[in-house]
Amino acid sequence: MNFADFEQLAATQRAVRKFDGRPVDDATIEKVLKAATRAPSARNVQPWRFIVIRNPETKAALGTIFDELGQQYYGAGAPDRQPWAEVPVLVAVCAENVFGGGEAGATALGASVFPAVQNLLLAAHAAGLGTVLTTRWKARETEVRPILGLPENVSPFAIVPMGWPAEQLGRNRRKPVREVTFRETFGQPW
Repeated sequence: MNFADFEQLAATQRAVRKFDGRPVDDATIEKVLKAATRAPSARNVQPWRFIVIRNPETKAALGTIFDELGQQYYGAGAPDRQPWAEVPVLVAVCAENVFGGGEAGATALGASVFPAVQNLLLAAHAAGLGTVLTTRWKARETEVRPILGLPENVSPFAIVPMGWPAEQLGRNRRKPVREVTFRETFGQPW
């Protein structure tokens, strides 16, 4: 891949919240997950663990929590989306707590997991799938943990709805680099 191809991939990866209903086969999901596991991680411990969720009842239970929090946080302003029970696949991205407790361990774990999430999002887009990164449900993680069957030493980080997009959304809109970049210290123009 040359840089122009990657730039196009990054510029067209969008948050997709509505899917056309076609199933996503295991081989395609495995390709996307394989790309996710190519991400860097602290000390190369690769702590990420993925739960592929297709069961409509499990998706509905997770979706209820997500919707209730959306109503609480945003009211009528919550983004419109397809009910999770109808989304072909949810991928819960979790991690084994391998760095110990405390702030340093939590930071290393997050720094190890989110590169894998970004790889997953880009790989899914490259495969023609739509995704959206969600973390809102973290506010009720104690309810989510038993739904996912998580042991004590595993933490959830993201739930990614995945499917074939109901519509093509085009390029994403981002601020110009000059508006978000500084030279040497914060506030110094790029």
